[in-house]
Amino acid sequence: MKNVRTFPVQHATSSGRALKEESIAEETLIRIVVNDVALVNLLGSPEHSQELAIGHLMTEHGLNPEHIHSVDVNMIERTVEVCVLTDGDYVFNERKGVVTSSCGACDQSGLSELTKGTRVVSDPDSLLHVDNIMEYLHAMRDQQTGFRLTGGMHAAGLYSLDGQTHLVMEDIGRHNAVDKAYGAWHQHTSEKPSILLLSGRCGWDIVAKASAMDTPIIASFGAASSLAVETARASNMTLITFVKGDKAVIIGPVEGRFHRKH
Repeated sequence: MKNVRTFPVQHATSSGRALKEESIAEETLIRIVVNDVALVNLLGSPEHSQELAIGHLMTEHGLNPEHIHSVDVNMIERTVEVCVLTDGDYVFNERKGVVTSSCGACDQSGLSELTKGTRVVSDPDSLLHVDNIMEYLHAMRDQQTGFRLTGGMHAAGLYSLDGQTHLVMEDIGRHNAVDKAYGAWHQHTSEKPSILLLSGRCGWDIVAKASAMDTPIIASFGAASSLAVETARASNMTLITFVKGDKAVIIGPVEGRFHRKH
């Protein structure tokens, strides 16, 4: 199960066309089954499907990973099936069809519910340097192997306060990349991540996931949507968006969160 496949394609230039091999991001159906009940179908990249399932159950369903008994991943025809067994009695809301944007918004009746339904996150334990966070974001590009090969994959990174503990995950779906990052993080450390990094834009769905995981800071190369801004403000979250070089747009709490520049 690889994230990249090669296909014969025509490369067109002003001087003509040539037949070449092109690396393409793999997209497949990923089915998450919990306690023998098919919970959700996602479209995503097949690698790290175990981390995707764990992260999705954490960010979308509030499952504590300590209650996961086992996770098995199988390829059935072209579908990746991830079977999760828990040791507790959990009630999950099954989603019919294929979830294409990982949106809890599908279960809401109005925009006000989206902003009010997100939790208020905790403040970081110490002050941070905005410049360091922007450096982490730029450094994440060096770990985007799938994007370099295909140009068609998103990345999400999680960092500790001091930047010493971090990881980066990729997926064809930006929300899947976030879920994979949280799933991988909580498989390897009990330390809480304080910073979520995004290779693209920041929408409401990503803010909701970070809020559910008590992550106070999101930094992204892309801009934030209006609903992401409203939700972040309601959740005590800071967005560092539209990062270009050493410039960025900062939305949300600043005082008592970042070091002052003199």
